[in-house]
Amino acid sequence: MIVFQRSDMTMSDEQKKAVRDILRWQQIGCIVIAIAHKLGITDKQALDIFYTSDTCRKFHDESTGLYLMSDLYIADEVITHLPNKD
Repeated sequence: MIVFQRSDMTMSDEQKKAVRDILRWQQIGCIVIAIAHKLGITDKQALDIFYTSDTCRKFHDESTGLYLMSDLYIADEVITHLPNKD
């Protein structure tokens, strides 16, 4: 049996940032899939919509806390703030 000491699991600030980045990239994928599904568009179109949205800017700004919200909530935020195509 392997027993880890608390000191064995300490990560440097650089490692913590790398983990946060990986988790955020995974979350972006889930957000994009949700946008594509809800709007009936391709994943690439949804990715373009997400990355050009103000919601994306807020998602990457840790001070907003938006990245802590669910993928579906963030997808709905993107969709809600899409300009009308009338």
